[in-house]
Amino acid sequence: MIWLHPISGLIIVGLAAVVATYGWRYHNARLGRSGLDVMQTFNMQKVHKYLGLSLLSLTTIVWLLEEFALKLVSGATHRLSAIALVTLLATSATVILRFRRRLWATPVHLTLNGLIAVLLMVQLLSGLRLINCWHS
Repeated sequence: MIWLHPISGLIIVGLAAVVATYGWRYHNARLGRSGLDVMQTFNMQKVHKYLGLSLLSLTTIVWLLEEFALKLVSGATHRLSAIALVTLLATSATVILRFRRRLWATPVHLTLNGLIAVLLMVQLLSGLRLINCWHS
């Protein structure tokens, strides 16, 4: 049970990389830089949306389980950045899904996703530090 949270975290980091890749590919296709037709571009956007919502859901579930059920993590940095990560994921999804047609939505979505990438690295590094403390 003690390895459930770290393994889930690695899955989240991997899923985030896949979501980012699809997002980047969709962005380029939408700008006409990929050679994809309209239907292929639309399908790429659907995959990005589905995987992004899956990332938000999985991250929220892992955070809630850790925060209220498992209570294995004691590091303040790890816990606070997890709250920020869930908040930014939800905000990024809300901005792009609800305000897609507004000129500011895409730049805000991309900026939030950049912050999410930074927070994922903070989570990964602080989590590795906590694992090292368990084994010391």
